[in-house]
Amino acid sequence: MTKNLQNVSILYVEDEKDVREGYARSLKRVSKSLFIAQDGKEGLELYKKHKPDIIVSDIKMPLMNGLDMVKAIKEIDEDANVVFTTAHSESAYLLEAIELHAEGYLLKPVQKNSLLKIVNKLSKNVLLERENLEQREIFQHIIDSKNSITLITDAKNVSFASKSFFNFFHTSNADEFKEKFPILLDIFSNSEDIINKENIIDSMNKNIDLYEFINSIDESSRVVNFKNQDNEEKSFYINISKISEINYLINFTDITKLSQEKEATEQKVYVDSLTGISNRDKFEEVFEHEIKQSKRYNRPLSLAILDIDKFKDFNDTYGHLIGDEVLIMICRSIQKHTRESDLFARWGGEEFVLLFTNTELKTATNLTENFRKIIENLKHEVTKSVTVSFGLTHYKENDSVESMFDRADKALYEAKHSGRNCVRSIS
Repeated sequence: MTKNLQNVSILYVEDEKDVREGYARSLKRVSKSLFIAQDGKEGLELYKKHKPDIIVSDIKMPLMNGLDMVKAIKEIDEDANVVFTTAHSESAYLLEAIELHAEGYLLKPVQKNSLLKIVNKLSKNVLLERENLEQREIFQHIIDSKNSITLITDAKNVSFASKSFFNFFHTSNADEFKEKFPILLDIFSNSEDIINKENIIDSMNKNIDLYEFINSIDESSRVVNFKNQDNEEKSFYINISKISEINYLINFTDITKLSQEKEATEQKVYVDSLTGISNRDKFEEVFEHEIKQSKRYNRPLSLAILDIDKFKDFNDTYGHLIGDEVLIMICRSIQKHTRESDLFARWGGEEFVLLFTNTELKTATNLTENFRKIIENLKHEVTKSVTVSFGLTHYKENDSVESMFDRADKALYEAKHSGRNCVRSIS
C-alpha cells in the first residue's frame, strides 16, 4: 500500500481479544492511524473523537453491538465507510445491516487478504473523495435507500423480496414474479455481464453454488444490468450472503449514475493520453482478474507483448512528433481489429500488450500473425513502412501474472533476435 493510502484512518471494533489483536497487527501495516475498540460503546466514543475514514466492526458485541454503533455513527456522518464482520450464526442481523448500507460484509473467520483488500479499496475511495468533492453526490446516490432492492432466494424461487424489487420487475408479489420469470436466473439474461445466466448455470454444473460464484468475481466486476418496466437499463452492484444451506440474501444497489461517472473517470485514469488505448494500469488490473478466472475455471488465456522495431531510429531520424504519429497509427489499426473480448494496451514507450481471453495459443498465434501483417502493410507519409515484433505465450497451471509475462517477454526477445517483424511463442 502506498504512503498516501496509509494516511487513511481506520476504526477497528472487535470484542474477542485474540481476534482483535491478530487483525489489528495486519491493519497497522496499512494505516498509520488505527483506533481499536473492544465494543460498540468504546468504538462510538473513538469515532466521535477521531472521525476515522473507515470503520471495520463485528456485528454482535456486548454493551453496544455493531449495528447500534453504526446507526449512531451514521447520524453523525451518513457517508461513513463501514465494513461488517459477521458469523454464520448472526444471519438474522444481515437484513438490518444491509439497511445501513455498509460497503462490505465479511464472513468469520475473516481471511486477512479479503479484509485488507476491501480496506485498500475503501482507502482509495476516501482519497478520491478528498481530491474531488464533486464525487460526494455520486457516493451519496449509491447509498440512498430508495435505490437498494433485496430478496431471499434458493437461486430458483423468490421466497421474499422488498417492494422495490417487485416494482422494478413490474410485478406485485412472488407469484406474479414467477409467472414472468419461471426461475430467478432468468433475470440475469444480459450475456455481456460476467454474472449472467449461462455462467451461473455453468458454475452450478461444476458444483459451485451461487454464493461461491458471485464471491469469486472481483468486487469491481460484481455488476449486473437490468431493464426496468420503462425499458430503461440500470446498473446494480450485487452483494450476496448465505443465510442457510439453500437460501441466499441478495442485495442490489443501484449504481447507474456511478457506472456512468466511473466510465467517464476511467477514460481519464485508464486510457493512454497519446494513443487513446488502455494504459498499463488498466491492463494490469484486467490481467490479474483473467489469471484468477483461468485458475478457477480452467479457461485458456494468451498474452502477447509487441514492440515497434527500431523505434529509437524513428525518433532519432524523424523526431518525436513523427514518432508519436507512428505510435498512434499503429494503435488505431490494432485497436480496430481487436476482438471485443480482448484487451490491447500500451505498456510503455513503444511496447504494447495484447491479452486474448478464453483463447488457446494456436488461435492467439493466428490473431497475432494477422496483426503483424496489418502493421507491415501500413504506410506513414514520412517514415513509409514500419514493422513490429511479437512475443507470445499462454496460461499454464499455477502461472502467475509475473511468470506468464516473463515468458512472453522472453519470446519477444527471441523475435527481436530472429530478424524482427515476426511472431515467436513460448508455451
